[in-house]
Amino acid sequence: MAQMLILADDLTGAADCGVACAGHGLHTLVVLGDSANEVSADALSIDGDTRRLAPNQAALETVRLLRKYLHHEGMLLYKKLDSTLRGNVGEELAATLATRRTFADAEERIVVVLAPAFPAVGRTTLGGRQLINGKTLEESLQLLDHPSPARSDIAAILRASCLRTELLALDLIRGDSLALCKAMQSNAQFADVLLCDAETEDDLRRIAESSMVLGCKTVWAGSAGLARHLPPVAGLSRASATRSTQPSARGPALFVVGSGSAVSREQVEVLGSRSDTVVVRISPKVLMASEQSQERSAYELEIEWALDTGSDVAVFLDPAVQLDISIGRSLIAALAAIATPFADVVGALVVTGGETARAVFQAWGITRLQLIGQVEAGLPFSVTSGWNRELPVLTKAGGFGGPESLLRCLEFLHTLDHGGPSRPGMSKEPQCKGLK
Repeated sequence: MAQMLILADDLTGAADCGVACAGHGLHTLVVLGDSANEVSADALSIDGDTRRLAPNQAALETVRLLRKYLHHEGMLLYKKLDSTLRGNVGEELAATLATRRTFADAEERIVVVLAPAFPAVGRTTLGGRQLINGKTLEESLQLLDHPSPARSDIAAILRASCLRTELLALDLIRGDSLALCKAMQSNAQFADVLLCDAETEDDLRRIAESSMVLGCKTVWAGSAGLARHLPPVAGLSRASATRSTQPSARGPALFVVGSGSAVSREQVEVLGSRSDTVVVRISPKVLMASEQSQERSAYELEIEWALDTGSDVAVFLDPAVQLDISIGRSLIAALAAIATPFADVVGALVVTGGETARAVFQAWGITRLQLIGQVEAGLPFSVTSGWNRELPVLTKAGGFGGPESLLRCLEFLHTLDHGGPSRPGMSKEPQCKGLK
């Protein structure tokens, strides 16, 4: 029976957060929505796919999934939030807390411990405001290609969902541990959410350690940053059987990049210029045309030819062609469809963007992933579970990583190619952190 449940609002977040458990040695599965019934795992990370929904729909779906997967009151519960506060943050957090409180006795007071910082990728929290590389989300809006207005004032977001919030400032987090524990206990008597400042991994570790005083029915929430510190301080240990070896990537890798962020665009350019990867830039207009169109068939033939010759391929939406954002999901579905004929051909899959990852997995019939480790912060490595074969999979949020992140993915996958060294032209082999 699972010891920890993570509920995320998109697939890359579910994987990124779940890898914290895998890194601690727990057998961890990422599950798409309702696709799992009885599965053997120490930790479950559920992709609720709620970021795209209207607020009330997201709240209802959050409650439904928690009722399905939150099996017992001793199960640690983590609500994964986007580190740039996208999605229905307040509504989903309120729904999660209300559901968790159904496990409470009359005298118990259950609260949320919220720390959305993710220092490894430049996301920090100071004075209750979310920052990226020291700048507020509002200041970073253009840099991140944010699809909706950025909001850095976390307490204001929570107040809109009727959540009473108390800020635990950085000086308290870094002060005496006993004082932090007492502050958590006292504030939990009247607040719904204990909002924690954090700038470093040590800050997050102190938050996780001190929050144990509130009991196992607490709701922990944030990005993947806080999640990585919970299993050790909560004393979670592996109970389910897990793998001891890495899988092989027997065949070329397919990169499907559906994110339109500037970060992803640069990563694709670096991948194409510094490796032999064939980059197929697909026009959104052609992608949305008939499946039988000559232009679309030409793209499919280009991908097929490259894979048949053993070349790695990156399928990428041409950023020079802009379309109405309202057709975004249809566009992502079409991108997944063009990659589907190659599901049985590729030796590994790399997907950028949460909606893109979910669309590809649904088109291919992939419903579960077993998390193994990570290539770098925010870049989990997993293998398909319950599918027709074990396929190595890397997933990445669109705005995560540096210019060389996709190149590092390729280098890592080449180390899995029959267990051999990197192919010519590749740099030093990276190590997958978290394999047990």
